[in-house]
Amino acid sequence: MNTYEAKTEEEALNCACQDLGITPEEFHYEVVEVHKGLFSKKVVIAGWCESMVEEYVGQFVERTLSSLGFETQTTVFKQDDRIYCNVETSNNSVVIGKNGVILRALNFITKSAVNTQFKQRIDISVDINGYKEQRYQKVAAMAKRFGKKVQHSKINMKLDPLPADERKVIHQVIAEMPHLATQSHGEGKNRYLEIYYVD
Repeated sequence: MNTYEAKTEEEALNCACQDLGITPEEFHYEVVEVHKGLFSKKVVIAGWCESMVEEYVGQFVERTLSSLGFETQTTVFKQDDRIYCNVETSNNSVVIGKNGVILRALNFITKSAVNTQFKQRIDISVDINGYKEQRYQKVAAMAKRFGKKVQHSKINMKLDPLPADERKVIHQVIAEMPHLATQSHGEGKNRYLEIYYVD
């Protein structure tokens, strides 16, 4: 986060916008200090803009993976209110891990680092060579297949435990299918979805 100091909050915000080349609406900030003297006043704000987050995410992921001995190249972009970081590494399959377990861990520590750095929950997704996107397509196809089974049989179906992002894909697919609803059950890594038939 960057800090800016001026006589008023508005002046400090203007300084930030001029420095970063952005509009006031693009700068997320909080007032961290207000000092009123007998003849003077000082306001300090601390904040960030999306390009700062994108830069931080790319550098954090590269630093984390290079410390583990991987050569990496990252591409960071924003889409649908989420910041995506796609990574090419010297050994993609190792970084992804069995069933994506290492990639999920990388996502977790990256999100935690970003939220700590910018003091706000920001939607981040880290992917390795498009693995998550391909996985989401498979999960969506599976959800449609299971949804059709429930529509025909009218019998509820419990699915195996899945990570939160994959459960979200299933929720979205089933929500678009008539006479179906989903609900999550369980805790932590044992959390699973159930597809219901509804009249």
